[in-house]
Amino acid sequence: MLTRYLYQFIPCDVVSLILQALGGGMASVASHNNDPVETGNNIMMAGLSFQVFTLVLFIFASIMFAIRTRRRYKSLGSAAFDQDPTVSKVRGSLLFRLFLAALGVATLCIFWRCVFRVAELSGGWEGELMGRQDLFVGFEGVMIVVASVVLNIFNPSFCFKELMEGEGGLGGCFGRKRNKKGTTVVEGVSEGKPKEGSLSA
Repeated sequence: MLTRYLYQFIPCDVVSLILQALGGGMASVASHNNDPVETGNNIMMAGLSFQVFTLVLFIFASIMFAIRTRRRYKSLGSAAFDQDPTVSKVRGSLLFRLFLAALGVATLCIFWRCVFRVAELSGGWEGELMGRQDLFVGFEGVMIVVASVVLNIFNPSFCFKELMEGEGGLGGCFGRKRNKKGTTVVEGVSEGKPKEGSLSA
């Protein structure tokens, strides 16, 4: 599920950033040449609007994933989750829960920033919002600072470093595979017991 999210949402984010950079560059060149900047502005708006759209989808997908996980847990109990001891330890830790909270805060901050930028640019460079320095600092700078700070403090390498080490790699995300019974296992782990040097606690 996680890799599916990566393959879907990261390319969308890259596309939106490219559109914003391209539109900003075109608007800047046009402004220096005293030419109309509408084309560049429209491309920037398209990039920001696309980013807002994909963020809405991401938030919705994350909420649905949380709801489905909760229902599965109520139905199956602890059997609903990966029974690997290292994964179970990380899943129940306070640091992992703080990481999830930090991820939620960062997502909402970036979403708020993008919505503000769309509203700001919709009025043009001479619009009312474009001249509001207080709103720019609060809804642009502060939002990005908060998102960066919380994700650096509650970084995966700190919050669940046990899954960042060994053969499993990045949280076991790309090092996991399914056995014949359909159970998720980590490469280098057999019957719940890690091989020597495979995973470190």
